[in-house]
Amino acid sequence: MSMKDKYLEAMQRADAKDAARAAKKDRKAQQDALRAQANIQSHVQLLQAMDQTSAASSAPVEPQRSAVKAAQVECLCHKGLGRKREAHGLCRQNYDATRYTNRMAADTDEDATEAVQRIIDSGVIPRAKTKMQLAAERAERGTATALKEVANANNKPVVLTPKPDLPDGVNFFDPNQARYLGKCILMRGMNFAAGVSDAYPKLSPYDAGVVANAAERDPNVRAAIEQEASQRGLGDSDKQIFVGLLWKHATSLRPQDYQDRGTAMRILSKVFIEQQAQQQQPVSLHIEGISEGLARMGLTPDVLATVPAMVSAEMPDLKDEDFEKEDSND
Repeated sequence: MSMKDKYLEAMQRADAKDAARAAKKDRKAQQDALRAQANIQSHVQLLQAMDQTSAASSAPVEPQRSAVKAAQVECLCHKGLGRKREAHGLCRQNYDATRYTNRMAADTDEDATEAVQRIIDSGVIPRAKTKMQLAAERAERGTATALKEVANANNKPVVLTPKPDLPDGVNFFDPNQARYLGKCILMRGMNFAAGVSDAYPKLSPYDAGVVANAAERDPNVRAAIEQEASQRGLGDSDKQIFVGLLWKHATSLRPQDYQDRGTAMRILSKVFIEQQAQQQQPVSLHIEGISEGLARMGLTPDVLATVPAMVSAEMPDLKDEDFEKEDSND
């Protein structure tokens, strides 16, 4: 299949998805319209029934209609928008804004700002608890429950160290996991966040931060880091680990690792290119039986000692001017 056919097929799939999405949107709009029409009809029937009941009993209709309208009271902070009261005369938006931010919503009516501010200052709306408060309560509740359930022979509570809330699959009490995590953290220069990302690549950024925070205080991980750090040296295994790290950074495809990738490539180029050129030395040629052959030719060591050594003649330093002078003499 050519690239053009693939492109046309992808365009057809996209058009089909757009058509299905538009049809679903139309069906939703029709359902909403039918639902609204049914609600209007039910209200009309209710008012007609009330009119018939009031006419039969010769009672006024207006008080009954006002009672129906009073059941749906609007909030005092957004008049005319049809928002129902949530609590203390405020709508849901202003109620949540008061609980979480202790301020009123930005679209509050100007005429109602003073009344809403008085409600906020009165403190009748309780403030929402922060994440730190919820975490402290959860930790306290979990520790108290564990102390109540566990007791020794003398019926005295046993002090337990609460287990940190870690994601599924992360267990610092597993020696293999602790050793591997300690090795990753050590390879990252004691950067716990980066080490956790290498050891558990499928964790979300939030879960990785939780694990890194717990690993900094966990004694099992600390012991594993110390054990791995004591094993580092300059042996062959350490050289293999170093070369493996270089290749890992050199072959990384992540955009944020471009600096590490360049540094690793420079180091590897020095090893594979520059040092190979320096290590090319002439190899000595060893000829088997050369001593016996020379002896049969009469070239004994005494005879070879009498042969004068070769004198290397130095070549004169000739320049282009010398050749020009010779040419002029000719």
